[in-house]
Amino acid sequence: MLKRHPLSVCVDLKCKDGSVLHLYFFYLMNLNIMTVKTKVTTPIDLSTAISAGELLRSDTLLSCLYVGDQGGETPNPANRYQFDKVGIVSFVDYVDELGHPYMWVQNLGGLHFPSDGSESVCVGSSLSASHMEATMKLLRARVQSRLALQKQFASLGNILQLSVRTSFRQRLLLTIWYELPYIKHVTEAGLAKDTDLYFMGIVERGTARLHAAVVMSPRYPETAPLFSLSLSWKGERTGRTDDNLRAIESEVNMFKHELQGPRPGYQLFTNQMARLCMCLDVYLETEGQDDSVEGPREFPREKMCLRTVRGPNRLKPFKYNHPQGFFSHR
Repeated sequence: MLKRHPLSVCVDLKCKDGSVLHLYFFYLMNLNIMTVKTKVTTPIDLSTAISAGELLRSDTLLSCLYVGDQGGETPNPANRYQFDKVGIVSFVDYVDELGHPYMWVQNLGGLHFPSDGSESVCVGSSLSASHMEATMKLLRARVQSRLALQKQFASLGNILQLSVRTSFRQRLLLTIWYELPYIKHVTEAGLAKDTDLYFMGIVERGTARLHAAVVMSPRYPETAPLFSLSLSWKGERTGRTDDNLRAIESEVNMFKHELQGPRPGYQLFTNQMARLCMCLDVYLETEGQDDSVEGPREFPREKMCLRTVRGPNRLKPFKYNHPQGFFSHR
């Protein structure tokens, strides 16, 4: 049932930095679908870089290259009847061995499976040619974005921990991530998907510890990472209970155009982390000091702010004004 054709095709897609994406295409004769396996080679050794192997894993590297194309289930509707006859529950159980049947793989192979309401389209070599250029550009951009993320992870050191749905250890980390109380609103809103990458980071300054749970889409940087925060300092605070933490989340999540940088914007994640650290400094330095405690302030004011608080919610000034060099309210 799951037998491959004895011949396969290998395509090497080279990037300007010397990295190569190896694509291995297979044809499953009985199912009449194509699958792909991937491997990335780079001119430098990535084995010592934090999470490099996870970011370049073949089962997540090309997920959602096109919107919604997860590559887990077979795109051929006739396969459902074939699976029922032999007791196969889902094709996703075999993708590690056989490869992923992405829709773009079928298009490159000239295979088209009509769906309800679909219009007539070209098939065969015409279908392959019509998708080839756009798909190659997307593949090259995906590899470059993941390699850029790997470099950012290496520069950020050990404050980030990556969790994806693969090994037992990582499934355990993902379970812990989902159980964090300060990301409940993210999961309830459907903003955390199975295809996303999950990060947990801690930023420390003095006695304050800022916990950041990050959801990163496989379509990064087109889709910006989403941060949820919790601060351990004089108690536990989250964006649901502290208006200023919610304002910091807004600064990091909502102003992508300020953080994207020059196109294609691969440094977005590093810029978000830098703004997060900067906002934490403002939060701590503008906090009122307890008069009953003697001695110097734990967090002396180093940032210049026009007003330390504003409005009934006592919001702090998290917007940085360049090149004047001061912080103000939005």
